Amino acid sequence: MPQIRNTKIQDIYHIIKSSKKFLIDDFKIEFPDNGNILVKILFRTSSKYSFNIEENIVSNSIFDIQLTMANKKREVVLQTIEKPGNSKNKEIHNHENIDSCIDKISSWLQSLDEDLQNEFNFEDIEAFQNIDEFEKRLNENFPDENEKFTQQEKENLTQKLQELQEKIEKLEQNNDTKKQIEIIEQSKIEIEKYPKKAWWLKFYNRFNSLNNGLNLLNNISDNIIKLLDKFGA
Repeated sequence: MPQIRNTKIQDIYHIIKSSKKFLIDDFKIEFPDNGNILVKILFRTSSKYSFNIEENIVSNSIFDIQLTMANKKREVVLQTIEKPGNSKNKEIHNHENIDSCIDKISSWLQSLDEDLQNEFNFEDIEAFQNIDEFEKRLNENFPDENEKFTQQEKENLTQKLQELQEKIEKLEQNNDTKKQIEIIEQSKIEIEKYPKKAWWLKFYNRFNSLNNGLNLLNNISDNIIKLLDKFGA
């Protein structure tokens, strides 16, 4: 037999059924007969999303003082364990009563919907890894972050950028190729003003922000790493 009353179970089902984002069958709902977990709601397609109502002993010293002052009338506290929470992937909230716990289901469903719509994909993670690798390369090449291009380096790199631009201009034009040309034009101007390390980082990130931007450089015989090795050091 569930540890909470049938009326509270009905309230839980009612909140989920009232959602405009989810159906009741999207979730596996459990009401354990014993233990500290009173309610467990699992999103069926991903085990990382769940909502629990639990009775837990709180070890917080401030709370212990409160218990002593109240002659230990409350030895456990009702908590909701929400994945995801409002701001974090996991949040734990204390509550005065079971109704307050149940009310939190609505905000959890909203957070779940937001997470599902904005889930990182592997391409995002790969991009972060690539920029970390490129930053490591920059730190190796430019230990002095204030080092500027010499006049000869400016001329050589500008010439190489012009060659890249001409290759891009020969390709079938679309929004990405136009933006790539704009990046090269702006980068030519910034060679005169920026330190080497800052210039290369901006150049890399600008191309990386475009769809297939870095792939395009790889496919036209030159890529940013080769340019860095040849003209950056």
